Amino acid sequence: MFKKIISWILLIIIPVTLIIGIIAVVELYCGYSYYKYRDTLKNELNAIRLREPFHNQNNSGFHHGEKFLFRTDSEGYILPYRNIDSSNHTVAFIGGSTTECHVVDENIRVHRSVERILNAKGKRVTCLNIGNSGNHSMHSLNILANKVMKHSPEVVVVNHNVNDLSILLNTGTYFNKHPQRSLLLENSESLYAYKVGLPKNKFIRTFIPYISLVLLPTTFDGERLIEQDEFPSGPISFDLTKQFLKNEFRKSITGLIAYAKAWQVKPILMTQGSCFSYGIKNIDRYDGYDLVLLHQEFNKVIREVAIREEVELVDAELLMKGNKAYFFDSVHYTDSGSVFISKYISKSIQKLIEN
Repeated sequence: MFKKIISWILLIIIPVTLIIGIIAVVELYCGYSYYKYRDTLKNELNAIRLREPFHNQNNSGFHHGEKFLFRTDSEGYILPYRNIDSSNHTVAFIGGSTTECHVVDENIRVHRSVERILNAKGKRVTCLNIGNSGNHSMHSLNILANKVMKHSPEVVVVNHNVNDLSILLNTGTYFNKHPQRSLLLENSESLYAYKVGLPKNKFIRTFIPYISLVLLPTTFDGERLIEQDEFPSGPISFDLTKQFLKNEFRKSITGLIAYAKAWQVKPILMTQGSCFSYGIKNIDRYDGYDLVLLHQEFNKVIREVAIREEVELVDAELLMKGNKAYFFDSVHYTDSGSVFISKYISKSIQKLIEN
């Protein structure tokens, strides 16, 4: 009897040990494969950077005591919006954080307010917002060409200024190697500060994390890395003339408009409203540059391009007149600002879709 028990125990222990050993070997191999692939990726990565909102976000927060939601769909478009299949017209919004409207009530963000106004007039319009904090006009060209065009937009609303000014002042060119704002990804160091996190399941996280990573990557949560300042804290080192900055911006905006027109998309340009009485962050870095004046000059460029290219213009700078009720800082809308400017954007869109 005792020998039988020993035999049964051995029959159980040996296969279990063998299985555990195989799993351990596979786990070691998956770990080796992951790190080898990661190092290869770092050396060989060469791709266009699509600076877009992270996909499938469902975040909430408080701003000035008011709760806000920020949600995106599986492609990174900011929710909510009307289902494209139920619409007759599609309008795309591209730009930086002024377009993104991160802390504005999600039901009155610019794209949503415009959508509601036009649908109330029976126009059946879907407004897709792919605005992303920090984006300049060359990022928007990338996004328009490689992301938005597949949805066949009839109109594209373009809102750029301060991010173009910032990247030009800080790097001297759109074609830079900035770790977060470059146009190309040349190695993994230039990827946005995001990494694969830990498996959701505690057992998997403890015993077989690399098998899970290689074979079941959907079990992993994204984990944001420690964010670093995008630009150095010291004074900028470039000696750039106002004319140079305006010329670079003019070429970029003109190229964006030309691309849209080539694909029969009707552009609407916007100047950027502002309220610089709130002050400018890190203004000491820009000693020798009048940032308020340069912002105004970039808006003049937008007006000039709109006239020369014969495209619609929503002159937010003129319409909003630095009204503090419309901004919570130098360039970002309050709920009131979003609702206000949406009325004028809606008029321009309606004019284009009716022609």
